Formats: sequence, C-alpha cells, structure tokens
Amino acid sequence: MQAGVRRRAPRSAEKNLGLVVETFLSMQRIEPRARCVLVGDGPERPALEKKFPQFCFAGMRRGRELAEYYASADVFVFPSTTETFGNVVTEAMASGLVVLAFDYAAARQHIRTGVNGATVPLGDAHVFLAAAEDLLKRRGSWPALRATARATAMDITWDKIVARFEHELLRAQAGKSADDRTVALTVAGG
Repeated sequence: MQAGVRRRAPRSAEKNLGLVVETFLSMQRIEPRARCVLVGDGPERPALEKKFPQFCFAGMRRGRELAEYYASADVFVFPSTTETFGNVVTEAMASGLVVLAFDYAAARQHIRTGVNGATVPLGDAHVFLAAAEDLLKRRGSWPALRATARATAMDITWDKIVARFEHELLRAQAGKSADDRTVALTVAGG
C-alpha cells in the first residue's frame, strides 16, 4: 500500500505536514508494508528526509509524472487547513484514490464519507487519525470508494460549474432591487 501526499512549494505550517506524518505512522502500525510517498518540495523537506529516511521524497512533479504518482497510490491523506479550494482533492479522486480530508473546501463539495472517500470535522486531528485507521481496516471497501471517487471527479465539468455559478448569481439577484442587481452582475462579471 502507498499513501500519496502532494504538496505545493512553499510549504507552511498550516499545511499540516505534522499530521500527514502522524497519520501515516499510525497507518503503518496497522499495515507495516505501507509506504509514504511525498510528492512536492519546500523548506521542510530536508528536516523530514533526515527524520524519516524510510519515506520516499519524490520532489516536485508535474504532468504525466505527477499523474503516475497518483496512479500508483492507494490513499491520499490531505489534512490541510488552509486551502481555498484544494484542486489536489479532485485530482486524487480523478485518479481513483481513497481520499481522507477535512470537511471543507473541495472535500466538502465533492466527498461523501463512506461513498467516495472520507471527511472529518475541520481541525480535529484525533478524528482524522481515527478515520485513517478505520479506512485502512476497511480495505475491502476501497474498490467501491475508488470507483465512485473517480466517477464523481469525472462528473465535475466546466458546463456544470458554469451552470452552478449562474444559478447562484440568479439566486442572489432575486433578493435584490433592480439597481442592486446591476451592481452585483457588474462586479461578478468584471
């Protein structure tokens, strides 16, 4: 089993790498054959390499190489608490990975716990760790989770995104006066 983790440089404390490491080590106690693969780069890498030489540090990868790392993983552990959306969540889902993330941003929009991945309350490290261990103990459910995650990601199309945005604009417009509607549409379009 491989747990894939992707990070973008530069890393910050808010990316929660400590919880990534803690989660993986917890999972490895259950499945000693598990391997941690960290894809990305940043200022914390040298210290992590020194402290955890058993981890695979792949460095920054893009395009096909990045897709190959996703494709070779089983689980995507993503405890970040600072994402504005979190494209890596939908990338991991599109690759058919079992994703564990906090319940906000992209994970909140697209992951349904027990259906296509797992989410836990934002910032609750203890529940995050327990969910990771639970996922590992329920490996028999992974094929269904992976297939549904991929189907979910493949259903995220630009047509649907634009239609949802348009719906939200029209909904917001319905509660405003004619003058307010003009300003709201100008700001949104500008």
